[in-house]
Amino acid sequence: MSNAQLIQEFYESFKNKDKKYLNFCHDDMEWITVDKMPNGGTFHGVKEIFEEYFPKMLSNFREFHAIPEQFIDLKDHVMVVGKYQGISKSDKNFDVPFSHVYLVQDGKIIQFRQFTDAQKIQESL
Repeated sequence: MSNAQLIQEFYESFKNKDKKYLNFCHDDMEWITVDKMPNGGTFHGVKEIFEEYFPKMLSNFREFHAIPEQFIDLKDHVMVVGKYQGISKSDKNFDVPFSHVYLVQDGKIIQFRQFTDAQKIQESL
């Protein structure tokens, strides 16, 4: 499986709440979000990312979707271009483009970096 295919499967299983996505993650991976993202910052390890960051961040929204549109394979990196769409708990919609960059080694995600206009997401809160 190519790194781009691995990341595609990661998105699909995460969207479907299929814990299979954990199989694609290194135990000590680093998750870097822009500071203005709700509950944003840098997180380390699968437990901190998926049991702390995501539940806290998602608690701000009625709906939150990361919709990938393009996967670009760059050897040990994969860049994903897409958009965030959702509805905040204050019933405001948002539609914001993103770029995600993944570092993949030995079939595991080592690092995630997020690039987006988090201010637009904050404004929906």
